[in-house]
Amino acid sequence: MGEVAVVIPVWQGSRHLPALIAALRRQTVAPDPILVIDSSSNDGSAELARSLGCQVEVIPQAEFNHGGTRNRGAQVAGARITVFLTQDALPADEHFIERLVAPIRAGTAVAAYARQLPYPDADPPEALARAWNYRPEAQLRTAADVGRLGVKAYFFSNVASAVDMTAFAEVGCFPADVIMNEDMVLCARLLHGGRTVAYAADAVVQHSHNYTIAQQFRRYFDIGVFFATHGHLLPGARTGGEGMRFVAHQMWGLLRAGRLGWALRCPVENAAKLFAMRLGRRHRLLPGWVLRRCSMHAFHFARRAPPAPPSHGPDGTGI
Repeated sequence: MGEVAVVIPVWQGSRHLPALIAALRRQTVAPDPILVIDSSSNDGSAELARSLGCQVEVIPQAEFNHGGTRNRGAQVAGARITVFLTQDALPADEHFIERLVAPIRAGTAVAAYARQLPYPDADPPEALARAWNYRPEAQLRTAADVGRLGVKAYFFSNVASAVDMTAFAEVGCFPADVIMNEDMVLCARLLHGGRTVAYAADAVVQHSHNYTIAQQFRRYFDIGVFFATHGHLLPGARTGGEGMRFVAHQMWGLLRAGRLGWALRCPVENAAKLFAMRLGRRHRLLPGWVLRRCSMHAFHFARRAPPAPPSHGPDGTGI
């Protein structure tokens, strides 16, 4: 095993894997292994990954969990630093891993996440969202930043991230029972455990989604579910003001670019997001069939009901 491993959860990923694995093979810091955890895809993803020289683990689709599956991958990979990628992220150049793990190697942080730039075919609102969330300036964050940044202090993305495995184990790894945002919970555990987390702006991947309004609704429903069930794990995570600032940024960007049609869609989409998030926060009032229709992660509700949050954690923080 090498110093740096890559773990990629995969579902129906055959169209993404050739470009992604080729990009990883060109890295100046060579990952060993490149581990693909395939959730029993039926498009040949596992066979393709093996043919590309990856180590492959196949799990039943029903066993997939955003946190638990990544925990399993990190354990199997056995490296000092694990890079977590999604199947649809594409490193921008051969220095991606080198730059992503640099803060960890230097000892200035125990985890880092990369900058995401949109694919050329990204819809204008999606491109503006990437620009809002992934700015060109690098950043180091500690628990002292929570009061100033609110929920943004916990922003961390497993689309492209790297984590020191010693610190990872010490804070309890990713939570294995969340519907999503396992990366933000890990960030919170690290920060409140006295560690530093880095945004490595010079480590770049291409990544974006052209979601329909219905897909955005399902995504934000799940965000609401997360905050209802696990929001206590992000102490001090104010969300309202940040959302309003982003909406204003998006509307102004679309109008300035002359994208009137997209600007007219923007209020409808954001109203759908707001309603979905509020509905997700009240998901316990809904029957199972409605939950599965509203969620982007229907398997989460098919498998089990989300746990009720405790009032606080054993140390009073919820971490």
